[in-house]
Amino acid sequence: MGNNNLNYEEYPAIGDALIASFNRDQAELAGHYKMMDSDFVTEFQNAIDAVRGTASVLAKTEELKSVTKKLYGLADEANQKLLFLIDYVKDAGLESVSISGIRSKLTTRNIEGAVYDLREVLPYLDSHQAELDAGNMPKDFLKYFPPILPQLEAWNAEQIAIISNRKSLVEANKLLFENAYSYISKVSNNGKKVFKNAVKKDDYTISKLLTKVRAEKKAQEENPENPNS
Repeated sequence: MGNNNLNYEEYPAIGDALIASFNRDQAELAGHYKMMDSDFVTEFQNAIDAVRGTASVLAKTEELKSVTKKLYGLADEANQKLLFLIDYVKDAGLESVSISGIRSKLTTRNIEGAVYDLREVLPYLDSHQAELDAGNMPKDFLKYFPPILPQLEAWNAEQIAIISNRKSLVEANKLLFENAYSYISKVSNNGKKVFKNAVKKDDYTISKLLTKVRAEKKAQEENPENPNS
């Protein structure tokens, strides 16, 4: 898909930056590459706009980040609870290996496996409620687990669905990204040669542009109310 260093949502930003430089320096570029004319920049713009039109890919990326954050946040919270539960179980003289196994699965993000095992072990713990209550375990501690299991399952299923859908979206738009990158690559390579010994070379260097784009995105995420930050 073009370039592994570029995230899908970064293609329009990199393309826009190169088009701006191209328009500024078109006379100099055309002096070395005669086909880099107004028709070429129009085709480049069309290629970038076509990628920009696949906004659903980016939307799914942001959606994936959101559900993953919620899923792993709850998994980590449950994992911390299980850490204490191991002590309570050991103090009661009960078997704790299975609980340690559940913690390992949550840590490695095997959510489905962890939920299955937790459902299997909860009846065992309920059957020994008296022994657990007699020890250090706080009152109603075990009641924390049953309600979170459906939530973990739901978010896990949502995450899997988004990843699958996103792959389909990316694959469907593969040719658009490859076409866009062919223009990005050509303008970048030619521009770096034309301005090899000039400051303008940075304006055609993808790594430099990526650093700037990512810094701007990070600043915007940290200050969402100030789009110019």
